Amino acid sequence: MTMLETDRGTVTPDNVGTELNTQRASSVQANQNAPARETICAVIVTRNPDGDLLSRTQKVIPQVAHIAVVDNGSTESGVGRLQQLVDNQDVHIILNYRNEGVARALNQGAEWAAQQGYRWILSLDQDTVVASDLVDSLTAAYHAFPKQSSLAVIGSNYTSSVNGKPAAANQDGNSSWGAEVTAVITSGSLVSLQAFHEIGGFREEFFVDCVDLEYCLRARSQGFHIVMTSKPLMQHSIGNLIEHRLPWKTTGASNHSPWRQYFMTRNTLILAGEYLGSEPRWVLTTLCSRLKSLLLICLFEKKRFNKLAYCLLGALDGIRGKTDRFA
Repeated sequence: MTMLETDRGTVTPDNVGTELNTQRASSVQANQNAPARETICAVIVTRNPDGDLLSRTQKVIPQVAHIAVVDNGSTESGVGRLQQLVDNQDVHIILNYRNEGVARALNQGAEWAAQQGYRWILSLDQDTVVASDLVDSLTAAYHAFPKQSSLAVIGSNYTSSVNGKPAAANQDGNSSWGAEVTAVITSGSLVSLQAFHEIGGFREEFFVDCVDLEYCLRARSQGFHIVMTSKPLMQHSIGNLIEHRLPWKTTGASNHSPWRQYFMTRNTLILAGEYLGSEPRWVLTTLCSRLKSLLLICLFEKKRFNKLAYCLLGALDGIRGKTDRFA
């Protein structure tokens, strides 16, 4: 029997055929799972949306097969704005009568989309303004990535709605579409529902902050990949950004509420403990960013003592792994 020596060891004609068949099967599976307009359901999480929700949603409608809106306990006026969506567009509404958190809402939307036969969700915040080519660009990134069958999330670069600056420079100078990254934000991301069910849903005890980061880290730990486009595909803002000029640079404070500062601190420390061994660079960078945020609170934000107290409480709970304080 003829045998070939390769970098994968000794190969016979029989296992050459087996390997080729495996590669073909993987390629066919990737093509079947490829994102396209008809396989994508947008999931928009809302809570007390403003009057421009309808106009923002109309930019999404031509790019996806359907839209599901999951509302987290909006007031009567907020629910009235959701009714405008139903009156004007074919939108599925899931109403939670209290704030169940972003993670729970995303899981609800993803499960509904899967039940309808969709293969991908496009997750969006209620205040995100998408570009007309967002889905086309995310789909192009999918086809450009060599390991399509193990792609869990395709994230969007974005410009700040406050200063117009991109969130990230081109991650890979040799790639026009983008690059593999450690994590992306929830809004503007295509999430594979096949991967979603293998990885497990979004972590509901995280409630609101670091939900996206935790999902991406968990996906990577299971062998999946996360990519992000180079081109900004939406306008988005983290918190209520206000810029301040220092002698050597301009910086911005996010002005999150004390309650949000608690969750950001607690969940960041939980993730640091869980992923220091496997993602040390990400952990150290994220901890430095959190310390910088604390410094900006001290320098520029209102209610700084209240916010710092909540940060301290979050740190204590994060170190202990306590996640039921505000359950």
